[in-house]
This record gives sequence, structure tokens and C-alpha cells, in this order.
Amino acid sequence: MKNIWNNLNMASKLILVFSLVSVIPLIVSSLVLYQVSTSSLEAAMEETTSIFSSQIASDMNGFVSDYDSLTKSLLVNDGLMDNLAEDIPISKQIENKLYYREMVTKLMTMDSEIQSVIIMNEKGNYYQYDRSGKSLDHEKLTEQDWFQKLLEQDETLFLTPLHNCSYYDKNQDQITVTFGRKVYGFNGRYKGLILIDLPPASLIKLSDAFLLERNQYNIKINITDADGGLIYDSDLSSGRVNYSEIDEEELLMYQKNPEDYLVIEDTTEQLGMKVSTVIPRSKMFLRVSFIQRVTVLLVVGLVLIIVAASILFSKRMVRLLRKLQGSMKQLENGKYELIMDVVGNDEIGSLVKSYNHMVGKIEALIEEVYEAGIRQKNAQFLALRTQINPHFLFNTLESIRIKAILNGDDAVADMVKMLAKIFRTVLDSDKKNYKVREELENIRSYIRLQNIRFDNVITLEEDIDPEICQAKIMSILFQPVVENCFKYGSKECGVPIQITITGRLTEERMMVFTIRDDGLGMSPKKLEEVRASLCTEQEVPLRRDTGEEESGSHRIGLRNIAERLRLRYGSDGELRIVSSDKNGTVVEIRVPYTE
Repeated sequence: MKNIWNNLNMASKLILVFSLVSVIPLIVSSLVLYQVSTSSLEAAMEETTSIFSSQIASDMNGFVSDYDSLTKSLLVNDGLMDNLAEDIPISKQIENKLYYREMVTKLMTMDSEIQSVIIMNEKGNYYQYDRSGKSLDHEKLTEQDWFQKLLEQDETLFLTPLHNCSYYDKNQDQITVTFGRKVYGFNGRYKGLILIDLPPASLIKLSDAFLLERNQYNIKINITDADGGLIYDSDLSSGRVNYSEIDEEELLMYQKNPEDYLVIEDTTEQLGMKVSTVIPRSKMFLRVSFIQRVTVLLVVGLVLIIVAASILFSKRMVRLLRKLQGSMKQLENGKYELIMDVVGNDEIGSLVKSYNHMVGKIEALIEEVYEAGIRQKNAQFLALRTQINPHFLFNTLESIRIKAILNGDDAVADMVKMLAKIFRTVLDSDKKNYKVREELENIRSYIRLQNIRFDNVITLEEDIDPEICQAKIMSILFQPVVENCFKYGSKECGVPIQITITGRLTEERMMVFTIRDDGLGMSPKKLEEVRASLCTEQEVPLRRDTGEEESGSHRIGLRNIAERLRLRYGSDGELRIVSSDKNGTVVEIRVPYTE
């Protein structure tokens, strides 16, 4: 990880650090808020559900109390069970049925939810009345599990689990719940029972608030008896599910998987029934999912904003650093470029300002050093020139030339004339309007002198573009090169040497002069030494590998020419040795064209 971090660029580090510092707290705070919202919603739903559950338990207690009072109203009639006997005369039986009919009709009038009423004595004699005119199958009734169970228990009041009406001759698939009461005599002996069939929906009345919450969160209400038998199911009672298509085990699925449901339970005081209000957690968190989506969108949006801000911030900072880095590399290559961007007053801005100040100081110091070097060289040259009195020198040479003419020695007179001309060129080397043609004339004078001395051993060829003959050029540029060609190219063998000077003007308006000889060249090692000397401050004499020592003349060497070119023309001025071998040496001089 350390190596990966070290290999990252500054922009990536800034973006990564800024993003982590901002995004991690944002994500953590969002998760905490999400958890708090979830917990708060669950607590609120639990509180709301508890209110519903308590209200339903209270309603069930009221339901049992109401039907306890209804059935008690039947018991005020003496002989309620005795009048069910079938061994009495027919007239008495008809009279009794009318009596029971009037009593049951009055009971049903008191509660319109009652579907049917059965009054049965211990011998199995019964009276049955149904709103739809259905007939009771007594045998099937007594075979019902719930009927057998209630006969065995000791409680006076009971409410049966949900069951079908198969003991009637019609509508056997109808689901009902039966409220019952056992009837005892004064001696406490069991005498019979009263059964009232009711639709499950009549047990409790669901409020509009509950219905709204049920539709939104799929809330279910289940009421079971003390033995776990299902008495009421809100989905079944409302018709959302069909009893024939679903079994009781599926209706009570929350008992098997309690972790998937929020269940609030209450127990009624009457009959010990258990009221369970059930909310599937998957439905309950539908509202939480909205909060989750909003939170995720908010976090993503803020993360994008943070990343974009970090990129823009780091881009500006790194851009200045890269500018500073690039300028430093340019500074290494000798180019002094200032950073012109607008910077602030922070640390990076101060660093850029300090760098610009440093570059300006360095450039000024280098300029100072160059000027000091030029002044020093000029002072040395002026000191040398002042050692020679020009008037005395030229007057003396003119006297010698006239003396030679008077004595009839024209060759000596010509030599003195050419020597005086060369000296005049040297002493006037700072002339501003010196031209290429003047430098060529100086070369011709020099070669004529050498040919007089050494019996015409030098042949000069010129191929100069006429356009550049009138161009300005610094003085004493070709003569040192020609001197080296003659001095070191023919010194050992004494054979004639040919020197060729060419001059061309390039498309870039550069004058390129080539000085070529056909004398002895240099060894590869010596050539490398001489080339290296042109880039250093130390003068390396251009000589052949003869082992002979050079005389202590004060000649202007190739190094001096290269340095003067750089001082005069900068990077546009150049002297280089193109080649040097057994076929001779080729030197190239490049200077800008100036009319």
C-alpha cells in the first residue's frame, strides 16, 4: 500500500484524501440516520398497532358481554329446555314452536348480524331458526369437532373457531363462527345449550384509520381461542382470501416465522381469547425504502459534488505545481521562463512568486556575469592593442614599403602592404559594419603572404553566394580556421594544400560557411578532444599527432571563435568540425543573415 501511495501523482492523492475525508463521514452519518429512521418508524408502527390491538381486544370483550346478555334474556323463560320435548301432543308442539319462533325472532331483531339460532336440550331435541330458511342436519352438527369439544369443556360461554356450515342443507361452504351458552338447572345439572351462528365480520368493526393502514402495510388481525383455534382473520373476513383455498396453518404463518413479522398480542378478559395484530416487515419498510432511496440519491449526489469539487480544487493546485515543475526543467536547459498565471496568497502562490523572483535574479546574475566576461575580454584586447601604437606601426611599415619600392624590391613592398592591411583589420576588429567581402579580402591577403613565404603552397577556391557578400559579419572569423588548415594540414609533409571556402544562404535566413582542406586530418581521439573543447572554457590546440610542441604564439584559436559566436549571436551562432580524416578537415560556421 505504501508503494502504491508513493506511485500516485499529486492530483490523485489530493482527490483520494479529500474524497475519503468527506465521503466516509457522509456515508456513516447517512447510515446512522437511516437506522434511526428505521427504528423510529418501527417504534411508531408498534405503538399504532398496539392501539389497534387494545381496541380490538376491548371490542371482543364487549362482544362477549353483549351476547352473554342476549342469551341470558332467553333463560328468564321457565321451561326453555323442557318445552323442546317431542313426546307431547301435536297441538302442544305447535304451540311451543310458535313460542320459540316469537322468542328467536325477537332475539334476531336485537342483532341483525345473527344468521341462525339453535336451542337444544340434553336429549338432542332442538329448535332451529335460520334467516335464509336453511334446515339443520342434527346428525352432522353433533359430528362437528368443535361441537364435541364444547360438550367436554366446563365453561358456560364459548366462541367456536371458524368453521363451515356443512350441518345445514344449503350453502355448506359458508364460513361462520358460533357463540354458545350452556344451560344448567337450579340443581346445577346440564340441561342444554344455545348456539348462535354469526359471520366472522360481525365480531369486530374495523375503523377507517385501520383500513387505511391495512391497505398500506397489509396489516392482519387474527383472533384465536385459548387452544389456538382461529376465530377471526381480517383477510378472510374481508374477502381478500377464500377459506376454501387457504388453510388455517397459512393464515397463522406469522407464528412459524416471527422474525418476518411485527406481532402485537393482547388477551381478552372474556374467554381468554388472544388478539394478534400482524404487520409483515417487508410491507412495513415500504416507507423506509422511500427514505432509503432518498438517502441513497442524496449520498450519491453529494459524493459526486464532493468528487467534482476535489477534482477542480486539485486540478488548480496541481496545475500550478506542474507549471512550476515544467519551468524548473526549462531552467535546467537554460531557458528562464516566468509563470504568468494569476496566483493567490496561499502557500503555492507564495512558492510561485518566490520562483519567479528567483528566476529573475538568476537571469540578472547570468547577464551580469556575461557582461563582466565580455568587459574582461574587451579589456584584455584593448590592453593588447594599446601595447602597439597603431600610428607608429603603420608609419614604420609604410616607410619599409617605400624603401623596398625605391630599391626595386616589389615583392617585399607587397608583403609589407598586405601585412599592414591584416594588422589594420585586427586592430579594427570591433567595427560594427564589417562585411563578408572584407573578411574574404583579409583571407586573400593572409594566403598571399603565406604563399610568398612558402613558395605558393596554398591554393584558395571561393564559392560564395553573391547575396551574402554585403551581409554583416564579425571580423577575424575565417582567418584562424584557414591558418589551422595551412599550419596543421601541410606542416609535416610540405606538399601543396588546397583550401575551399563556400558560403550559402538557407531558407531560414542563416549563412552557412564551409572551410575545407585536403591536408592531413586528425585521429578520432583527437577529433573528439577538439570537439569537446568547443563546448568548454579551456582552449585545446588544433594540431596533428606529431608529438611536436606548438609555438607560444598568441593566436586566436577555434575555441575563441566559438565563444565569440555565442557571445555575438547566442544560440544562432555555431562553429563545428564536420569531419577530419585522411581526406582532410571540414569546418562549418553558421551565423544569422544581417543585411
